[in-house]
Amino acid sequence: MKKYQIYILNLKRHKNRRKNIISELEKQNIKNYEFVDAIDGNRLKKSQLDLMTCKNEKIFNPKNTNMSAGQVACALGHIKIYKKFLNSKFELALIFEDDAMFLDKFMEKLKKFILKNFKYDSQIILLSKLREFYKKPIDKLKNYEFVEVTDAIMSHSYFINRNAAESIISFNYPVKTVADNFFIFRIYCGIKLYGLNPFLVDQENKKFKTSITNKSDLNKIFLWKMYFHKKKNRILKKRLKKLISHYD
Repeated sequence: MKKYQIYILNLKRHKNRRKNIISELEKQNIKNYEFVDAIDGNRLKKSQLDLMTCKNEKIFNPKNTNMSAGQVACALGHIKIYKKFLNSKFELALIFEDDAMFLDKFMEKLKKFILKNFKYDSQIILLSKLREFYKKPIDKLKNYEFVEVTDAIMSHSYFINRNAAESIISFNYPVKTVADNFFIFRIYCGIKLYGLNPFLVDQENKKFKTSITNKSDLNKIFLWKMYFHKKKNRILKKRLKKLISHYD
């Protein structure tokens, strides 16, 4: 398991969250992790936000896609991890946010099962809940299926390889969209997106509330019109019957 490193995104002032994720990892006998200091959106000045967010009026919403400072900071935090990962010797990164919570044992067989399915140059494998995926699994291991994902919106637990990390940095800095807009990363960065069904890692919502506010749903849909007009309608007609949707 030396081919990947685990990175945990955590604000220094969130000590209880740090203790919580350490406890979660210890239960799984996971030791090869390091903390990466998250960026505090509450401390970002407007001038900083202006520099770090995209304002391409021809393609993207000129008002920062209505993202809050917290959402921009979260995207920047994941980009910070990608840069650290790309400066390392590792082939893959396993990224957790500090409110991640395991629902099952992350056993060695499951780790190997996930790693053997890294077959593409640019790929992400989600351990979190999936919104939409193909019902026919690509691979199976006991109770778990390895499935191709078309949409997911949680960034608290996922594997990523080097090319995918480079693609997201290139696309999303300055920040165009939120850290967990995997639909957009799949379409515009050419990243192959996969996940586990059932999902392995949830968010600890009882102990902790999110510190990220959402100004508008536009940050999830601001690129959809371009894509739908060009491709999505044709593709959906052919593939809709093959999909399983998990929408809350």
